[in-house]
Amino acid sequence: MGKEKPKYCEICGAPIRGPGHIIRIEGSELLVCDRCYEKYAHKKPGTFSIMPTGRQPTRRTYSRPPSRPKPAPKPRTERPLVAEEIVEDYAERVYQAIQRSKKSYQELAQEIGLSMNDLRAIAHGHREPTIKEARKLEKYFKIKLIESVESEVQEKKIIPRNYEPTLGDIANVRIKKRKK
Repeated sequence: MGKEKPKYCEICGAPIRGPGHIIRIEGSELLVCDRCYEKYAHKKPGTFSIMPTGRQPTRRTYSRPPSRPKPAPKPRTERPLVAEEIVEDYAERVYQAIQRSKKSYQELAQEIGLSMNDLRAIAHGHREPTIKEARKLEKYFKIKLIESVESEVQEKKIIPRNYEPTLGDIANVRIKKRKK
């Protein structure tokens, strides 16, 4: 006769050595290992469940090699944030610079490195140039299109490590009043 097929515990999945044990849990008969038999066989029916209860599993701890001490954090000097913005009258400045150059849009577009449509749209105010495009235009025409704007440093809100967000924290709830 061939080798007998190995049996596995229907609760924990461990291979069963020997005949195993049959126990009744929540109306079902299960083949279990010695350890699960000791754990569950003597319980009164209906007083327990092997289903997860929602409790957090115990964390396994692993030994780590000793770590080097972290260097002391550098003191942060509060300096304002500097943001770059395109000036409001960019279209007028670019258009006047184009008129002064006395060149066609096609010639200028090739020399600056922009498409003719982009250059025309920026000059006529149909769209605002990106910072990269504005730098190209500033360099070519020697005009000012980018201004630095200082903004206040906003302090980060410190959230405790053990904080669990509530539904209200996640959802942006808008309450509408009913019409009577």
